[in-house]
Amino acid sequence: MDAGDDIPFQFLREITDNFSEERKLGQGAFGVVYKGVTRNGDDVAVKRFLNSSLDFKQLKNELYNLRKLNHQNIVQVLGYCFETEQIAFIMQDGSRVLVDETHGALCLEYMHNGSLQRLLSDEFSGLEWHTQFKIIKGTCEGLKYIHEELEEPIHHLDLKPDNILLDKDMVPKIADFGLSRIFPKEPTRITQNPYGTQGYQPPEYIDRGEISGKFDIFSLGVIMIRIVAGPKGYPKCLEMSSDEFIDQVQKNWRNRLQATYSNGSLVEAYCHQLETCIQIALFCMKEDSQKRPNIGKITEKLNETVTAIGEVINII
Repeated sequence: MDAGDDIPFQFLREITDNFSEERKLGQGAFGVVYKGVTRNGDDVAVKRFLNSSLDFKQLKNELYNLRKLNHQNIVQVLGYCFETEQIAFIMQDGSRVLVDETHGALCLEYMHNGSLQRLLSDEFSGLEWHTQFKIIKGTCEGLKYIHEELEEPIHHLDLKPDNILLDKDMVPKIADFGLSRIFPKEPTRITQNPYGTQGYQPPEYIDRGEISGKFDIFSLGVIMIRIVAGPKGYPKCLEMSSDEFIDQVQKNWRNRLQATYSNGSLVEAYCHQLETCIQIALFCMKEDSQKRPNIGKITEKLNETVTAIGEVINII
């Protein structure tokens, strides 16, 4: 299958055991995701959209946006289904009526480690720092691709841990482009339409309905805080000064890193990387959207920390 494949609905029925409850992976506002297993044993994810005109508009939008994307940190579309089936209903008087039922679905690569949300259960998410940083950096790389590397930038507008999926190697991939929009020229727009998820929406959208690329940047900041400081890291970071928050989180991580690495220079290099991530996240959440960094600058800063740690490792 490839992104151009039109997949029969009957095939999707078969590979998901008729969309059985046991195969259900999750449910969002616009559809339900199931695990599918093809005849040759390959795992796929099937996103079946709910039967309404809004949802099929959503399907077409997600498909249109996803088919253009090709990046290791963006979920890959394997195919789609959009077809109408005639269903027979027997009326009370015994007459038989044919009713059109429209089916819409996307077939996506299967992500073995589920969503990031599933892992945000405690302050350290049960993951080593290098894995957490890998998730942060990969998410930023995916966002940089859609914001800065496409001919027409795409704004995701619903970035959150539920929409960051992890493959078997813990590589993060941004998913669920149902709300995403292409904004070729205008830096800011005013909208009455619902975008984003509570807790990840920036103040200018909540107060004035403004959307821009800085919407995603704010959401990214919240995600980064929740990765490094646990699910309650935001809004906890709003209850103290930036320096206090950084010191508290860094102290907790330094203790853990010292228990993992015997080399003090390496521990300090990782602590600096952690501090950089928190500082970036706090800048991403600035109330004034113009003061938030762009994603290119963010990835540049993250890459600098990778280089610094590489230099320390080479000395050891």
